[in-house]
Amino acid sequence: MKRREFVKVLGAGGWGLGGLVGVPRLRFRDDVFVERWSWAMGQSGHLMVFTGAEQEGLDACAAALAELRRVESRLTLFDDASDLCELNRRAGRKAMRVDQDLSAVLARAAGFRRATGGAFDVAVEPLMRAWGFHRPRTPPRPPTAAELAEAREAVRAAVVELDGDVARLPSRHTQLDFGSIGVGYGIDRALVVLRARGVRRAFLDVSGDMAAIGAPPGEPGWRVDVADLGHPGATVAHARLRDAALATAANTESIVRYGALIVGHVLDPATGWPARALKQASVVTRTATAADALSTAMLVSGKASPGVLRSYAV
Repeated sequence: MKRREFVKVLGAGGWGLGGLVGVPRLRFRDDVFVERWSWAMGQSGHLMVFTGAEQEGLDACAAALAELRRVESRLTLFDDASDLCELNRRAGRKAMRVDQDLSAVLARAAGFRRATGGAFDVAVEPLMRAWGFHRPRTPPRPPTAAELAEAREAVRAAVVELDGDVARLPSRHTQLDFGSIGVGYGIDRALVVLRARGVRRAFLDVSGDMAAIGAPPGEPGWRVDVADLGHPGATVAHARLRDAALATAANTESIVRYGALIVGHVLDPATGWPARALKQASVVTRTATAADALSTAMLVSGKASPGVLRSYAV
C-alpha cells in the first residue's frame, strides 16, 4: 500500500498547518489544535484535529491511527498473517469466512471494477508480481511477453465470490492486491473513529490519499494544493475539502527499474504495462475509498466517467 507525497495542506487563515511539526497545539476560537505524524498503511500518516482540550485531541488521534494500523493488519500483502494473504493462499482450494473489513473492501472493489469497465481491478496482483513490485525478479530483468500474457489472463479471468461473510477465489491463479483501495478504506475507518469521539474538525493524509471532517475554524474547508509533478514546487490545482476526500494517482514514485526501463506501480490490467494515458489523476469524492479507487481508474483509462463520478460526488 505504498504511495507518495503529492500535496501540501494549508490550514486556517493561511497558517501552514502541514508544516507545524513538533508544535503541539494552537488556539482558534477556543479550539485546541493537535497534530500527529505516524507510520501507517506502509507510509507516513499525518493527522490534524481541533478539539476542546489537548488530551482529548491526543486520545482521538491515537485511536484513529490505531484504527489505520488495525485495517492495515487485515488488508496488507506484506504480512503473511493478514486476512488478505490468507484469502490469496486459499485461491482455488476453499472458501474463507471474512470479517467486515475484508467483506466491505471486496464488495466495493467489485463495484468499482464494474463501474470503471475494469480500469480498476484488485485482481491485478499477478501483474504486480510479474513486474517485480512485491518481490524482486531473479535475474533482475523485465517480464517476457509470455509472462505478461499469462499474468494478464489471470487478471482477466479472475472471479471473486462473496456470499455474506464467506469469500472464495475459485481459480488458483487469482490473487488480490488492495494497494489502490486499502489506504482509502483505512482512512474512512479512521474518520469513523474520530466522529464517534465527537471530533468535528479533522484532516487525515496518508501520503496522497486524504479526507476531511468539517473545516478549520473560520475557513470554508481544508485547503489542499496538488503538486505539478513535471515542475517541482509548482501546483496544478487546489481544493477546499470539507466532509470530503481527495486522492491522487501517478506513476512516478513507486517504481522498479530494469536498465533504462522505468516501470510505475499503477498497471493497466488490459495491457499489463504501466498506465500511460495521464501523468497524474486527482479525484474528489465523498469517501476516501472511492477517491482512491477512482483516481487509479482515471490514471489507467485516461478519462473520467461522468456517471461514475456523479455517483460518488461530494
